[in-house]
Amino acid sequence: MLTIMKGPYLQWPTENSITIMWETSEPASSTVNVLMAERIHSGYQGNYKKPEQVLVTVDEKEYSTIHQLTVNHLEPNTLYFYQVRSVNERGEIESGYHYLKTAVRRGESFSFTVTSETGGYSGFDKSEGQINRNIFSQMQRYRPDITLFIGDIVNDGNNYEDWEKYFFGPGKEFLTNTPFYSCLGNHEDNASWYYDFFAYDSPKNYYSFDYGDTHFICLDSTDFIERETYPNSSGKMAPGNEQFDFFVRDLKSTSAKWKIVYFHYPPFVSGGYQVEDLQELSPLMEQYGVDLVINSHTIVYERSHPICNGKVDFEKGIVYIVAGGAGAMPDWFLPKRSWHTAQSLAVPHFLNVVMTTNSLELHALDEHGRLFDKFCLYKESTGKRIHL
Repeated sequence: MLTIMKGPYLQWPTENSITIMWETSEPASSTVNVLMAERIHSGYQGNYKKPEQVLVTVDEKEYSTIHQLTVNHLEPNTLYFYQVRSVNERGEIESGYHYLKTAVRRGESFSFTVTSETGGYSGFDKSEGQINRNIFSQMQRYRPDITLFIGDIVNDGNNYEDWEKYFFGPGKEFLTNTPFYSCLGNHEDNASWYYDFFAYDSPKNYYSFDYGDTHFICLDSTDFIERETYPNSSGKMAPGNEQFDFFVRDLKSTSAKWKIVYFHYPPFVSGGYQVEDLQELSPLMEQYGVDLVINSHTIVYERSHPICNGKVDFEKGIVYIVAGGAGAMPDWFLPKRSWHTAQSLAVPHFLNVVMTTNSLELHALDEHGRLFDKFCLYKESTGKRIHL
């Protein structure tokens, strides 16, 4: 019997398009129907209803088990309904109707959530996956426009079952209506499933995208710091390396007001598994005005003071966040904080970040939705940062 194994889930939203993916139990065709969400003007104000008329249909007759269709010609910052359908000789299957929202324009506010380690913590997890379910549920409460996963979303990236057990299964309700981005962690092991299940720009292990006034850059720190040399650099963070050259070009070319970089291994954390060689990237990020760097790997939460040139600098410094979210390893902290540590706590957590043209407001919340840290960064039209 033909069934939907994963999804549907959303990838790569732009102002005018979005990619929809799902996996079926057998090779089958692919169809996506998109309908404009209609506002209800009576009863509960602000609700939407599903119209009867299909706005856009995208088809792929060639059979596959992992389905990927991009819907174009949509309006920016607009809510739609979508439904997926697959057919083969043995039957047909279709999803229910789910929401999707296109990307906002420049000058418009948006929010995103962040977590990680949904699989990386599995060897220590005595909750039998309840932490993951709690965090996905809490992120859904905040209704983010997009979300970031900072690696180790599975325990073993080469194990097909892990992708359902630790990520697509517990995150099902959240991922049907929240486009997400992820980076490679060491637990993904650069496995082919990462490249099969995600629709990021080639080469997929590193990429960048714009959303509103923010430019996001994803790097593959497991390539810069290879397994054989970990935690030391393998010498790739230099001109001539494809990823490094991409990073330099991308930083030079973006005109976005806000710049956020994320990758798995943390260059700064007052705990175990700090990968100090990645501090080689800091001068480059300082030169081109990166505002926030988000990492994971050490399964704790930590926020740094703004750092520039190896010192605390509230005018030019970058804030580094370790968001080892879906787990808590207090024993991995050092006995005392490092000079760069502003706040830290080892609890399962996620981040909720709200971006406006002039401000970045970050809240760190535990798996039950309790706030335990926050900070706000305000940016004047001149580019000067003010930490609130």
